[in-house]
Amino acid sequence: METYEKEIRDILASVKETSEMMKEDNVRLDNIAELVESNAEKAEKILAMMDETSKGLSRLEETIDSMDRGFLKKMNQKAEIMEILNRINDRLECRTPASEIVESMCASEEVKNK
Repeated sequence: METYEKEIRDILASVKETSEMMKEDNVRLDNIAELVESNAEKAEKILAMMDETSKGLSRLEETIDSMDRGFLKKMNQKAEIMEILNRINDRLECRTPASEIVESMCASEEVKNK
């Protein structure tokens, strides 16, 4: 009977030890499950942030394109204005200055008067 008693105690001790190990494993599994859930929530937040960032980048890209078009339009207008001013300047340079015209008129009158 003592032999059975000892074997039963050994079996009970083994069952108790196995039970404790299973409790520890369950705690670990619970911790792992919590970590997985937490990581899934973080991943969802990151995906939402990436989506918002992507939308923001698209809006920024549209703004830059619009600014580029506006800037190019202004540069073209500036170039056109510069071209007009250069033409005016060229025409003014080609004309005989007023002082020369007056001098030549005076000179021709002096010749007539002589």
